[in-house]
Amino acid sequence: MTQEHRKENALAPTNEDTCGPYFPIYFGDESLEDLTRVHPGVIGGASGQRIILRGRVLDRHGDLANGVVMEFWQANAKGVYRTPRMAGHADIDPWFYGYGRLRSASGKYSFRTILPGAAEGRAPNITVTLFSDGISRIVTQVFFADQPGNDEDPLLSELDDADRSRLIARPDGRTVDGAEVYRLDIVMAGENETPFFDDFES
Repeated sequence: MTQEHRKENALAPTNEDTCGPYFPIYFGDESLEDLTRVHPGVIGGASGQRIILRGRVLDRHGDLANGVVMEFWQANAKGVYRTPRMAGHADIDPWFYGYGRLRSASGKYSFRTILPGAAEGRAPNITVTLFSDGISRIVTQVFFADQPGNDEDPLLSELDDADRSRLIARPDGRTVDGAEVYRLDIVMAGENETPFFDDFES
């Protein structure tokens, strides 16, 4: 006795889907924790003031969040984002992509880059996206202490002093290989939660 295949009982395959599209399309390096170099071993480097952004990602209880993926998106030293729309712009830095990514099993992070320039109408900032178990994708922006545009930035100016302080990275007085170290902890939920927002274009 043969078993007849019945089409009405067959489940349709789930459609493939991905997040995105994002720029750049190609993620050639497994980890992109240093934006001052386009690729390891390449002599050319990004223009601008070298910095290191360090901190911790904390859960609602103040404990280190395990298994966090962080993505960083920023303008170059002249305030220009590297996007398809800006291809050919005179101020594009060929040695700076503006996109970084790192994984942290411990909840601590350290990201080497350049201090972003001020894009039109904005204070210098880095957009940070976080992915972790048990949370939806969340997005925030990191600003830098003592930048003259902070007081006029449309996002910072809408926040109270406490929330503003949770978005501002401050130098910790150290320099590593010529890069000034800034620190900011990100709290994903609960008391002292970092302000999170919808997606940003800049």
